[in-house]
Amino acid sequence: MTKSVWTARSVVKGIAQGKALVSGTALSFLGDLDIRSGRVVGQSSDLCGQTVSGRVLVLPETRGSAGAWRFLYQLKVHGTHPAALVLRDMPDPSVTQGAFLAEVPILVAPEDGFWTAVQNGEVLQIDAVAGRITQV
Repeated sequence: MTKSVWTARSVVKGIAQGKALVSGTALSFLGDLDIRSGRVVGQSSDLCGQTVSGRVLVLPETRGSAGAWRFLYQLKVHGTHPAALVLRDMPDPSVTQGAFLAEVPILVAPEDGFWTAVQNGEVLQIDAVAGRITQV
């Protein structure tokens, strides 16, 4: 099997690996997640009931507020944070701040083929230094 590799723009640098958790809806770190368990509790998310801990979150966008950074950082404190974020659009500044503090890499705008090829549960290696996503 040939591994696929896609390029993307680095927003928060870092290296991570984890199983993809793919969503078709935006996610808010302020309100949609339980920080102690990492479980998605927001009813507006198609990930409701799933756990983000150690996963590569693949989202069209984030829904944020000025306090979202604290919740992303608290996920890190509780060990329930996602491994990385891959987004279609730029995250709001508060999510970017939280990801920087929590050391959660963020890549945005991956090549078009990524969105049709990536499958929920497949292992992705995120290199947000080089701007690369690799199927493992």
